[in-house]
Amino acid sequence: MILMMSCTPPTRVVFLGDSITELADNKEGEGTYKGFLTLLRENVNQEIELINKGIGGDKVSDLLMRYQTDVIELSPDIVFIYIGINDVWHRYDSGTGTDIDFYEKGLRKIITDIQSLGAKIVLCTPTVIGENKGAFELVNHYKDMDTMDRMNDDLDAFSDVIRNLSSEFDVELLDLRNQFMNYLSKNNPQNDSKGILTYDGVHLNNAGNQFIADKMIKFLKK
Repeated sequence: MILMMSCTPPTRVVFLGDSITELADNKEGEGTYKGFLTLLRENVNQEIELINKGIGGDKVSDLLMRYQTDVIELSPDIVFIYIGINDVWHRYDSGTGTDIDFYEKGLRKIITDIQSLGAKIVLCTPTVIGENKGAFELVNHYKDMDTMDRMNDDLDAFSDVIRNLSSEFDVELLDLRNQFMNYLSKNNPQNDSKGILTYDGVHLNNAGNQFIADKMIKFLKK
């Protein structure tokens, strides 16, 4: 007699984003650094497949060019969308940022097509450009206090877009912007520009990766 064994495929989870997501996987030789995807892999079972689709420098316009192959064709069960830092930062750094209306329309298109698959979506608000209040320098590009105020206003506005889309499409929200700001208000008494949750004011250090992993794993264990 032949026994037929049913084999349930793993839950496939795609993480769509920019360099923050790209760096969430450890690479050989990184020592004690642990990205949030590396941490998640250590804490979920083999029935969950985590796929990193983060590319450094990406904005919503870039996601629109690749989400069909990087998400739709993979038939995921869950998709985390974590984008927005470059959409804001590049506007002030190189003039190639994203208009907020385009940001919203682009995400609406991506969400609509992913929802048509029946996949669960988790929308993440953009986090921080500088962990401090006041002037900030990233990659030798200095921004004065007035510029940083405008950038933070934009980050808040882009985060509101994410929050509104979450409500409109009835998808999960991971409000990292709000959670980061609350954490920094309590844990950055010296008003340091980096070193609390990031190593440069944007990209995550070990504490930041652990912070995000702790938030994301809740969506994987529901």
